[in-house]
Amino acid sequence: MHRREFLRRASSVAGGLGFFCLDGRLSGFGGADAAAASAAAAVPPFRVSLAQWSLVKSLRGGKLDPLDFARTARKEFGIDCVEYVDQFYAGKAKDEALLAELKRRAEGEGVLSGLIMVDTAGNLGDGDAKKRQEAVEKHIEWLHAARFLGCHAMRVNARGDGPPDELKKRIVESGARLAEEGAKVGLNVLIENHGGPSSDGEWLAAVMKEVNSPWFGTLPDFGNFPSGTDRYRAVELLMPFAKAVSAKSGRFDATGNEVETDYARMMKIVLDAGYRGWVGVESGAASADGEPGAIRLTQALLEKARGAAPVLQPIFNGRDLSGWEKVAGGDWNIEDGVLIGKNGRDWSTDPSRSGSWLRTAKEYSDFELYLEYSIGERSNSGVFFRSRLERNPAFTGYEFQIHDSPGRPPSKGGPGSLYDYRAPAKNRIRAAGEWNSLRVIARGPSIRVHSNGEMVIDTQGDRSPKGFIGLQNHDDRSVVRFRNIRLADLA
Repeated sequence: MHRREFLRRASSVAGGLGFFCLDGRLSGFGGADAAAASAAAAVPPFRVSLAQWSLVKSLRGGKLDPLDFARTARKEFGIDCVEYVDQFYAGKAKDEALLAELKRRAEGEGVLSGLIMVDTAGNLGDGDAKKRQEAVEKHIEWLHAARFLGCHAMRVNARGDGPPDELKKRIVESGARLAEEGAKVGLNVLIENHGGPSSDGEWLAAVMKEVNSPWFGTLPDFGNFPSGTDRYRAVELLMPFAKAVSAKSGRFDATGNEVETDYARMMKIVLDAGYRGWVGVESGAASADGEPGAIRLTQALLEKARGAAPVLQPIFNGRDLSGWEKVAGGDWNIEDGVLIGKNGRDWSTDPSRSGSWLRTAKEYSDFELYLEYSIGERSNSGVFFRSRLERNPAFTGYEFQIHDSPGRPPSKGGPGSLYDYRAPAKNRIRAAGEWNSLRVIARGPSIRVHSNGEMVIDTQGDRSPKGFIGLQNHDDRSVVRFRNIRLADLA
């Protein structure tokens, strides 16, 4: 295929990469329309965002106003999530008017603000303690700016002077401080492999382990590695800590493939790690005129990688309970494509006793499950998987605990846990009445649980290797709603 034809095809798929949001929200719908749209919405293995650096030449050359970034992402490329770079807003972390305008324009285009890449706030590993402290404080300013914009993360650099071991100690110190602040405002702090020791996968993974915070992670970039580095192995080392991914590209051959990175191989590493978050296009071009083409070529490579992933198929049709069976009573109704559970009964924490639930007619061993749920005030529910019929399904298999307890500290019995088995890294459940997303990836003993777009459990299970998927209606005070229930059978 010639490059011109590849560009034309890449442009044609651009709009398909940015519609369904991985945290359970839908773009472009509201009210009853949202429920109907969700019931029929495809669920991709990842979504594509756009890094502002992909348009650096247009921005620096005056062809594009930094305030118009979100509009360009949506109108030109069909992308509905953006990654800002603070270089284009240097010194503006506390500029309320600027931040409000950025937010207004993004929301006006239906674009999410994903993260901010911070480069101008000083070196977090500076050998001078005073300069290092100043850098932390300036980064905290950007952390709060990112929170105002609605971002999920702030990307920082692991830069400073001195030998790698000394730099690591300083980065761990600064990282722990930023992670603590991030926890207060609900924002992740991420380090990108961005030169120096940070481009050593083992070094950066060691930093993650020492900080040891669910609010601190990596942003693996497909590039930014020294010559001779095995980039695939390096990214593999960083993926267990990843909360964002940067699809770096720079040079393409005549068929549209990236010259330095095998995208099929790299994206398999990303997905095999259980990652299901945002993948940011960070392309490079020789000129401002070439930037749109580089973005579209990168989108096309990601679209191809997405097409190779397992497809999640509906297991609830939105009309009736075909393929499902009731166990031990309880009421299940369907309204506007939403499955509603009420009047549950007979539940206890006794592993030998079962209460009312709805189960699939078929048993599953290895699978990927996605669904959305909403819980009523003071309500209790759960999602079972690999569960058996002879006893309490929360103990024969596993139960993802659903409970109206936003803000409750993580525990083995709290929301987002595998009930009485594993606590989540974070409690990400939203307030009663709001929609949440759940994704479970089970392969052999490996169980990975994503709550509202972020992996919160990555564990090895030792219970039943096969069983039913089920939905719990817990008691006569609880109301739970489910929609867009989809599954890929991986067995």
